[in-house]
Amino acid sequence: MLKYILHGCALTCALLLLWQGLQAQQLLLSDTVSATTKSALLEIRAKSQGLLLPRIQDTTVTPLSASPDGMLIYYIPASSVMVRRNGGWSRLADSIAVTGSNWKLTGNAGTDTITKFIGTTDATGLVFRTNNTKRITISSTGNVGIGTPSPTAVLHVTSGVANTSGVLLQNLTSASPVTTSAAGIGVDASGNVVRTATAPLFYNKSSSSPLTNTMKIWSDTLYNIGGGSIAANISTAGFTNILSIQVTGLGGTGNGVSDAPIPIVTSYTLTTVNIVIVRGTTVVLAANSLAQDTDKTHKVFLTVIGY
Repeated sequence: MLKYILHGCALTCALLLLWQGLQAQQLLLSDTVSATTKSALLEIRAKSQGLLLPRIQDTTVTPLSASPDGMLIYYIPASSVMVRRNGGWSRLADSIAVTGSNWKLTGNAGTDTITKFIGTTDATGLVFRTNNTKRITISSTGNVGIGTPSPTAVLHVTSGVANTSGVLLQNLTSASPVTTSAAGIGVDASGNVVRTATAPLFYNKSSSSPLTNTMKIWSDTLYNIGGGSIAANISTAGFTNILSIQVTGLGGTGNGVSDAPIPIVTSYTLTTVNIVIVRGTTVVLAANSLAQDTDKTHKVFLTVIGY
């Protein structure tokens, strides 16, 4: 009898020693003999079997209701793996959940519905970045800012370059047809786009419709430095056709009406207007009572209209 008692004690001691060794080592469950992975405390290897988590019908039962964060279960009512975190159970997103609730880089369908959108559900704005730099900002009130993080209008564009709007209308240029009776647009002192007065319409006798060319007006004040003749250089206007030339004289220190100069256009080209200046004379001639104006203090106001 003592022999069996001694054998039992020896076996018990051996098992206790073996258990202490197992406690200090890693645990490997494998269908083949293999070495353990040093960084894994628990490792499972199998080619035809898997890990079956506890299948839970009710997470409120004790002691499961007081599980620590990090616990994993398979929750039967949700047909999903659940993880315990922050004192509650959260569903792990699977491929079905990701496809149905997240945006894909390859495109999305049904985005015009109420439930599918890119944006925020609280009173915060939305920012779009490229190269980790803010490019477009949509404020919580709906203002859209391009180049500015704080838009103050429905559309607020900041180019960042002085005297440059940053807005390009590629298919609407200075060569585009003019819309009859359309008003122009401009900017006020704050940069807001505003409507300006209706642009003036130009006609000539060859057409009953407004001229669609870009009209040009060249205007200057000329002194009678030639002592009776002036050649005005209008080449900077770049006219291709001249519609009207208007000249008006202004006297200097002479005596009344008889001293007033009278400018007369004698000829013109697209780059030059030739003017002769005459004035009244006290010498009464049978054929002519005008003389060439030699007073160099007199002026001529010249206006040329064309396109």
